[in-house]
Formats: sequence, C-alpha cells, structure tokens
Amino acid sequence: MKKKEMIKTHHEFSEIIGHTKYLKNKEYTIYIRKGKYSYPHFGIAVSKKLGNAVNRNLLKRRMRQILDEYKKELSQNEDYIIIMKENVKNISFQEMRTSFHNLMKKRRDYEK
Repeated sequence: MKKKEMIKTHHEFSEIIGHTKYLKNKEYTIYIRKGKYSYPHFGIAVSKKLGNAVNRNLLKRRMRQILDEYKKELSQNEDYIIIMKENVKNISFQEMRTSFHNLMKKRRDYEK
C-alpha cells in the first residue's frame, strides 16, 4: 500500500467516522465515505486493548496485505476507515481475509 493511499491524521479519521455510514461484523467496523481523489484512501485503527505494539503492528500489516489484494474490487473514489475489534486477535490471517471479504460482499448486496 502506498503512502498516498493512507489516512493518518486524527482530523480525517474524526471527520469520516462522524459523518458516514458503516458496516460491521465481529472483527471489523468499516466506515466508508465518498473521497476527493481517483484512488481509495485507507485508515486502519487498532486499539491498545488488542495487545502491545508488536501485536498491533502485526494486525495492521495483515490488514494492509488484505487491502492490497482487494484494492481492485473496492470503489476507486472512496475513503475507508477500518477499526479492528477484539475478536480479530484470536483468528488467523485466512480468517481475517474471509471476514473482510464477507463484509465487503455484504456491502455489495446491500447496495443492490
């Protein structure tokens, strides 16, 4: 994932979370907003409740890998904030990927 695709500032996170629709399941809450650019922006939030810095960074690396795989399927002009819930620390990478895929499928079904 490229740096220009990342949302990093607290202001941007707050703006997106406060004023947009969201999807959720046991592992993730995803906020989605129409973006200003021709490519998607992603923000990943992992609470300190999920472990120390090593574990949180592992979860973020895994999520970035999943996002790289799904980038072509996601809408190109939207901003996404992915908040990981406590259940995500107890599942494998494959289960993380499946859970994310199911949530995105749920979104597509909802939009139809």
